Amino acid sequence: MAHIVDWIRLFGDAAAEIRRKTQPLFGSEKAKQEQGRGAGGDMTRFIDALAESIVIRTLQDNHASCVLVSEEKGTQKICEAGGDDYVVLDAIDGTTNTLHRIPFSATSIAHANGSMLRDVDVALIMELNTGDTYRAEKDGGAYKGENRIHPSDVTRLEDSIVSVELTYRRDFQGLIRRLAPIMASASKLRQLGSTALESVLVASGALDAFVDLRGLSRAVDLAAATLIVREAGACIVSPDGKDLDMELRADVRTSFIVAGNQTLLREIIGLIA
Repeated sequence: MAHIVDWIRLFGDAAAEIRRKTQPLFGSEKAKQEQGRGAGGDMTRFIDALAESIVIRTLQDNHASCVLVSEEKGTQKICEAGGDDYVVLDAIDGTTNTLHRIPFSATSIAHANGSMLRDVDVALIMELNTGDTYRAEKDGGAYKGENRIHPSDVTRLEDSIVSVELTYRRDFQGLIRRLAPIMASASKLRQLGSTALESVLVASGALDAFVDLRGLSRAVDLAAATLIVREAGACIVSPDGKDLDMELRADVRTSFIVAGNQTLLREIIGLIA
């Protein structure tokens, strides 16, 4: 008989252990120590490597056979993986925030029954500073703690709080030109530094939209957030309005828009077309 894994419990245990072990390191010189380039292309810091090792050990200890796709080590088999179980991990989403003691970072973990973003069926995101936990299972709704979450019903950009991703060295002026109509129309703007958390803030109605047009976000950033957003009833799409989908690999990148509802989404897409 195949070993049955309680993915939500396992992900919650791993995230709680990451929070316990990494919080004392926030802002420390040890946390900043460079460990080389990760599979996703970014510099791996000591705190990233530590957090990822906790998840790998948790999977192994629970005999959770899977293909692990992670930001630092890329794709690897855990417990002689067979079948279609994938675990997609960003052990610390918002590393820069943790290195500077900015209290906004998360662990993002998802399970998928195939190799595409659309195959994600279990997701958990834990805010590392507060322990607030967002979770979803396919066709089961989305939750923060024990409370079901829903997006806001704000339908006009002029009434919206919108987070925009501005960290882009390659063509910053070009990015600003694309975002300018959205930024000029929104009621309030934010840039917070964690793709996973900003996405679930839209899912829970704290933000009305989140826009990232850089083409730099990866499946490890988006896997858990995408399921939570959709199960909450919000929208996550590519800039052309198509449902967001991508291979579950650490080196594939994309742009995306998260919005609380279709009406607000159409207005945003109309401004960047």
